[in-house]
Amino acid sequence: MGSTGSGSFSDYPGSRPKEGGEGAGSGGASGEDRCARAFSCVLEEVEQCDYFAASGGVPPANTALTIEHSGRLFAVDASGQTVGALPTSLNYLADCMAEGFTYEGRVNSSASAPVASVSVDFAPRTP
Repeated sequence: MGSTGSGSFSDYPGSRPKEGGEGAGSGGASGEDRCARAFSCVLEEVEQCDYFAASGGVPPANTALTIEHSGRLFAVDASGQTVGALPTSLNYLADCMAEGFTYEGRVNSSASAPVASVSVDFAPRTP
């Protein structure tokens, strides 16, 4: 009835342990490169972003988006306007982007009411 982990965040998949430090093993990693996986997400804070402020709405389906890291991960359109923030569960992508990965996506669905929402499918571009 106990934990076999090291008590460090390195026990969780996607974390980066200190070199040579305790818990510097596989940390529960599955061996799969999360950076190279396509994913879908629903953007957050859409109504507080540039696109919504400028247009009063959300981008239509099939709008091309990329991801930028500006203190937080944001989906941006071709003109550089933020459309929405990525969920914090995808924060590991910041490390992937630092390694040279880029992500391109398309709006899958969007709605302005009752609450603005944008669903996006992203695919990686390897370095």
